[in-house]
Amino acid sequence: MFTVDSVVAKTWADAVKKGEKKLEEVPNLSNLIDIVTQIVEGDEANV
Repeated sequence: MFTVDSVVAKTWADAVKKGEKKLEEVPNLSNLIDIVTQIVEGDEANV
């Protein structure tokens, strides 16, 4: 399981925020897509 503090999740979220990657490109691994989405939307407090 990934959390908002996971290096992998932070790396993907940063790439999405910078426009280097699209949210649709985040790998379907466990809850990674959900966590990256939360980080990108600035919803880290609800994790």
